[in-house]
Amino acid sequence: MRGWLEEWSARLRPDRARVPVFYDESYRLPFSGLEVSTGIEPRRVDFTTWYLLETGIVRPTEVHRPLPVSYAQLARVHHVAYLESLGRPEALARIFGVDPSDVPVDTLLDSVRRVCGGTLEATRMALAQGRPVANLAGGFHHAAPDHGGGFCALNDIAVALAAVRADGFDGKTVVVDLDAHPPDGTAACFAGDAKVWIGSISGSSWGALPGVDEVLLPEGTGDAEYLAMLEALLNRMPRAQLAFVIAGGDVLRGDRFGRLGLSLEGARRRDRLVARALRGLPAVWLPGGGYHEDSWKVFAGSMLVLGGRGHRPIQERFDPLSARFQRISRLLSREASSDWDWEPITLEDLEGSLGHTLPPQPRVLGYYTAQSLEYALYRYGLLPHLERLGYSRLRVELGTTGAGDRIQLLGQADGREHLLVDCILERRCIGEEQYLFVNWLTLRHPHARFSSLRPQLPGQEVPGLGLSREAGEMLMLMAERLKLDGVAFRPMWYHLAVVARARFRFVEPARQGRFEALMRDLSHVPLLEATRLVADGHVRLNGERYSWEASDMVSRRAPVVDDAPAIAQERERCRFTVDG
Repeated sequence: MRGWLEEWSARLRPDRARVPVFYDESYRLPFSGLEVSTGIEPRRVDFTTWYLLETGIVRPTEVHRPLPVSYAQLARVHHVAYLESLGRPEALARIFGVDPSDVPVDTLLDSVRRVCGGTLEATRMALAQGRPVANLAGGFHHAAPDHGGGFCALNDIAVALAAVRADGFDGKTVVVDLDAHPPDGTAACFAGDAKVWIGSISGSSWGALPGVDEVLLPEGTGDAEYLAMLEALLNRMPRAQLAFVIAGGDVLRGDRFGRLGLSLEGARRRDRLVARALRGLPAVWLPGGGYHEDSWKVFAGSMLVLGGRGHRPIQERFDPLSARFQRISRLLSREASSDWDWEPITLEDLEGSLGHTLPPQPRVLGYYTAQSLEYALYRYGLLPHLERLGYSRLRVELGTTGAGDRIQLLGQADGREHLLVDCILERRCIGEEQYLFVNWLTLRHPHARFSSLRPQLPGQEVPGLGLSREAGEMLMLMAERLKLDGVAFRPMWYHLAVVARARFRFVEPARQGRFEALMRDLSHVPLLEATRLVADGHVRLNGERYSWEASDMVSRRAPVVDDAPAIAQERERCRFTVDG
């Protein structure tokens, strides 16, 4: 009941309830292989931000873009020798669990320093306004003064507190660390500091952490026990003049690296308890870690709590990427039609009026020019992301093949031009529906290399760009613009179907059922290993050797007749096992 009353109180003071946030597109780590090699969703911060913006929880004017912290500010916390070591790709690769070839050092350090800048500026704003402020990335609690680890290169909380202390702040500070892992780096940064209290609830033991009020919970601990322990921890928390909260998203049941068992509702209740305990106190909220497909919803829920909407549910199937791209598509359509009731004169029109004949400008499927595609790639954020990966002079080329119209995106790196995207499209009828059929799509990152951390997948010549979700959304928007029923393709390998499963499904219900059974029974096997086991014939279906079925998958624009019973029947009939 008290939570509902708090929300009604917030609605009576809407301006006070709105929470400023810090975010920049460069918060996304510039790694192309992170999703496949580790299972981590590299768009997690973007998903949270896009949800908040697309649903109106946060206004665009409430999103502040931080500057990177200076090395002088970092040197208040981190040893000079350690900061110097971060200029080596090998050092950063170890911290982030990637291959050194996948590390654009300058871009990565700019990202991490900018996140630290977000935490610092949020701290200054929280102190100035006496209210909670959020940085939509951060909580790098594994970074110690002389080393980093666990995806944490710099300790943004320690850097921010050192900076505001230099500004004159001298109050007591509390760090409420609710990430599923212990705050070893933060403990090292504040060792012996009597004015900092650190409280932690985690599901992993990394040894004793002096100076931390640490609660270690058994693996799989659920909502009720966790919340009881949290209330006790908050009761022990001392009075303070500043708080940092790491509202970790890795507490969810089934998280890849966390070991706790909270539900989304349990995580929301966690945040309500913390927000209530810190009411009236300047507080900086940070997302910490999160390696579950729904982990972005945890910090989005934190923002709902802080904004007085803690009981507002997040739709189970809400797709922030799709919502974002749909909005950009509407803006592009509006830009193309606004303020003009005539078509602009083209070079073809001018040359024609002078009696010259030029070959017609190539158009994909009779609609898209190279320039329009390049502009779309820019507006959807793909070109800026590729530039962060080290490519420049990006350009689009169009052509035709016997299998359909061809789109190629090229870019320069290492003094030469590389093929980055190669796509062949056609209109194709499947059943009674017309689809944008993808005969070929490859997303190439030739600047990276294969390694033990990033093994070569079947069908790959060079590592991928990590942009398959974005490519799928753009193709869906193309199908919508062309008034087709959806997008279709034929995955030749298991991992391609797994990556596409969020938006695509097999046409035949029985085939979809077998695929879901295969994912269920191989869920304990890393994707890289699973796709090889299937490709090499080491998987059996109900005792018989199984060969991958390369059949059509579709993503429809409109709902279809519910065939869930047929899918479920086949899924339950099938049991897959691995040889040996």
